[in-house]
Amino acid sequence: MGLLIIGSIGAAVFLYQSPPSTSNSSVSSSSPPWFKVNYDTLAVGYNSGLWQIQIQDVGGKQVRDLTAVLRTPTESKMCTSVLGGFNFGNCGLPANSGTPFDANATFTGYTTGAGPGSATAGKSYTVIITATFADGSTANDTVSVTAAVSG
Repeated sequence: MGLLIIGSIGAAVFLYQSPPSTSNSSVSSSSPPWFKVNYDTLAVGYNSGLWQIQIQDVGGKQVRDLTAVLRTPTESKMCTSVLGGFNFGNCGLPANSGTPFDANATFTGYTTGAGPGSATAGKSYTVIITATFADGSTANDTVSVTAAVSG
């Protein structure tokens, strides 16, 4: 499987790629989750960090907008964009030029900098994932990720 970069804004990028075989996240939801987290990692370094997440729609609905918010002391956000990707910033703009993503799409993103870097190694942080579907319905779920020292 090849690697295709869809868009890049700031320090975050959306990629389609094969997921790693491990995950250090857990899902907490009041209803059956509409997604599966293939991986969710948070690495902390000196004055910076790296947050990576891959979310797969398993509900079979077309996603119009997707947002993931890492609740570290300095919040970090990734969302779908006008470029059709999953990136940092520009949240709230119509995603993918208003065209929904395919049903069962996989969204992979990463972001670096002060947000992920404000985490403390060994501490667990909440990630809030919100989707708006093509039919106008929305779903919110919570994932936790534990920060680890990069290296």
